[in-house]
Amino acid sequence: MAPQSKAFMSLLNERTVAVAIIFAVALLWSVGQITFLSGVIIAAVTGVTLLQLSLKRRFEELEARRKAIQKRKKDNRTTTVSIRAKALDLLPSPFLLIDSNHQIAVANVAARELLGSEIVGNDVSLYLRQSNFVAALEATLSDPDADLQVIRYTTSKDRSFDVTVAAVPQMKSDRNGPEAMLFFYEVTSLIRAEQMRADFVANASHELRTPLTSILGFIETLIGPAADDIEAHGRFLGIMQTEAERMVRLIDDLLSLSRIEMTRYVAPDMEVDLSKLIVNTVSTLQPRASDRGITLKSDIPSGLPLVRADGDQLTQVFINLLSNAAKYCDQDSSVHVTAAPALQEGWIHLTIRDEGPGISEEHLGRLTERFYRVDTARSRKMGGTGLGLAIVKHILLRHDSALEIKSELGKGTTFAFKLPVAKINNA
Repeated sequence: MAPQSKAFMSLLNERTVAVAIIFAVALLWSVGQITFLSGVIIAAVTGVTLLQLSLKRRFEELEARRKAIQKRKKDNRTTTVSIRAKALDLLPSPFLLIDSNHQIAVANVAARELLGSEIVGNDVSLYLRQSNFVAALEATLSDPDADLQVIRYTTSKDRSFDVTVAAVPQMKSDRNGPEAMLFFYEVTSLIRAEQMRADFVANASHELRTPLTSILGFIETLIGPAADDIEAHGRFLGIMQTEAERMVRLIDDLLSLSRIEMTRYVAPDMEVDLSKLIVNTVSTLQPRASDRGITLKSDIPSGLPLVRADGDQLTQVFINLLSNAAKYCDQDSSVHVTAAPALQEGWIHLTIRDEGPGISEEHLGRLTERFYRVDTARSRKMGGTGLGLAIVKHILLRHDSALEIKSELGKGTTFAFKLPVAKINNA
């Protein structure tokens, strides 16, 4: 029965009882069983009793309503806390709520994954121990109007975060005391990128400075001690020309790498005849390879489908890989280029294999780094810039591919990658 119906029935019962008592008193008085004064007293006592019952009922109703309101408030708070917790857990970055005792009151999933699953309820200094962080937290808790503070935090696994310490806005009804929020923003990739940029600038400067210093040295010699040495002029000018050409190649490769990185997320949309491209590239490079007695061989099956690629960039991939193989393989040996449908439908698998001395395993993982060389002196002597494989790597990334390198000392090196077919025939 609804509360309103119960209240109505209770009120109806009380009135019925009151009318019945009054009727009974009047009847008894009329037949002389009680005096008028006794009737009045009985009626008064009855009225007081009924009033007490009515007040008790009203109090019970009010108490029930109060408890219902409190329950609704508690349920609402529980729901709010649950919604807040779920919302915080959806955040990809770690978040902590710190109470006035420096204890962790709330930690989302990302924070628990970073600092530990049982961190809630513990002192935050157990996990973030830097003195500047503790000072920032104390300042924020003592002054809610304090400016935001950002502290760099680095984990034992070399992950870095910028942690923003901010005060939680306080309401007059709040009884929890001051609280602070900690927002973690991971900057690991930014730091690594900055380090890579700094290393790149340093390496590029060094690579340019070396031939430039050589050229300046020969110029000073020609102006000074060798000013009248005609025989030295020709020899020195030849060396200067070689160094200048090396600088030009380096600058060209730097510009090429920059252009490739600018198109990293622009999908190639050309349909390229891979067979024709490989044959033309081999024909172009064969005369230079022949100077060292090296033969470039291609094994391309007929009917090879077109691939979706950037033709110019793909040509650069084959030029770099074939030139690299021809430079470092043994004289009077061969470099083999093969192409065939890959096991994965819709892709063409390509390999460039040389018969050179091979590369030690510790070098394989770094070969595509900018300016990395297994043998620096030999690389420079052969005219390498140290950017060829880095260029190949970034071109293949744009083509949703990757360069695989396998090598064994004394048995040569194999470079492999795959390219997507332009159109898949489902017939």
